[in-house]
Amino acid sequence: MEATGGAGGEGGGPSVGPVTFHKDVEPILQNNCLSCHYEGKIGGFSLVTYEEAEPMSGLIAAVTEQGLMPPWGAHTTDECEPRLPYKDDLRLSAEELAILRAWDDQGAPQGDPADAPPPFQPPAEGLANADLNLVPNEMSTVEGESDQFICVVYDPALTEDKWVDGVHFIAGDPTVAHHALTFRASRNDAIDLSGGNERFECFGAPAGELIHAWAPGGLPLEMPENVGIKLTPDDVIIVQMHYHPTPGETKQDASTIQLRFTDTDPEYGFMVALPGNAEDEGDGLLPGPNDAGAPEFRVPANTKDHTETMEIVVPTEFFVDVPILMVAPHMHYVGVDLKFEIHRATLPASQPQDECFVHNTAWDFGWQRFYQFDVPIAELPTVKAGDVLTITCKYNNTMSNPFLQKALAEQGEAAPIDVTLGEETLDEMCLVGVGLVVPAAFL
Repeated sequence: MEATGGAGGEGGGPSVGPVTFHKDVEPILQNNCLSCHYEGKIGGFSLVTYEEAEPMSGLIAAVTEQGLMPPWGAHTTDECEPRLPYKDDLRLSAEELAILRAWDDQGAPQGDPADAPPPFQPPAEGLANADLNLVPNEMSTVEGESDQFICVVYDPALTEDKWVDGVHFIAGDPTVAHHALTFRASRNDAIDLSGGNERFECFGAPAGELIHAWAPGGLPLEMPENVGIKLTPDDVIIVQMHYHPTPGETKQDASTIQLRFTDTDPEYGFMVALPGNAEDEGDGLLPGPNDAGAPEFRVPANTKDHTETMEIVVPTEFFVDVPILMVAPHMHYVGVDLKFEIHRATLPASQPQDECFVHNTAWDFGWQRFYQFDVPIAELPTVKAGDVLTITCKYNNTMSNPFLQKALAEQGEAAPIDVTLGEETLDEMCLVGVGLVVPAAFL
């Protein structure tokens, strides 16, 4: 097999010679697909064996070429070339894409079983050396035809301040758990939202601060050495569960949150800032192509290519260079594309004045995640007072947007409506969760 260079996808990928399932395709599936496409997982079908994968060869080639699978929204584009690698990057290489296409084009041959890699072993569920396993007292009932968003309150019942250096989510029923967002919130805020119950319906973000995002196949969030997430006795964990029901079936789920505490207080704390969601010019919203007068956040009905751009000046509280550990784009169902950049007012050592952190070119609400930079703390990008953060969000508010079609149907609407900022299903957002590493004394 010989790669000749070029990008993956039809017409532009490396040329490859004869390929077979066991020698060439099976290793790719094991490394990138089987965490979801394994018996009992949410992928819906298994790709473990040749007999299971062979009928899917065309689908596998198509969805990987289109970038739909494996689910990974951050891409290198003409507009954005992130200079740092992401941790646990799921993207396939150009050669891997070419192999999957060639396998289908060549009739999906099996090859010699002696060429197969060792049998697939599902990744071990769990956070190493977890100190606390939080499980809800009640089960969530998952049924019907529409996706469900349920917030579940987990109370660690701490008696003193603790620092967490590891967080992990374990789905109780991985056939219906589509993704989960984990927030740190005050107990009083959780009671106000839930009425004192353990769970409540929620589409938008609950109170508190996002600290973790899980999707099928997701690994534990483990802080870099000497970094922790502070929890106080007044804090609880709220997990927003996105359930994808199995039509015609009623299922029960009680998922687990694992926490691992540090033995000593860390030097740095992890916190999440949420720049974006500017409503007017004074907040950083720039004039847009469809504004009626002054800048406004409004995505008109039946507009396919609408853009909202926000420029946020970093406030004076950030008087030193603060490392950025990870970024998490966020929109709802009308959103299709989000780009997050910085223009540094002063130039720190070894960092460019202008930098693009992430470009999510095919936004999918169902696959939200943090994109963590895979470098030591000393090499992380930084942000400081006076720097300008730019968030560019694009929207498709027409029936050609399949995610909007589904959301409209679930809300009983027959046609697109004007969309503004808000927490509801047919509202929109344009923001980024920015995971920062700050001196622990500041928290």
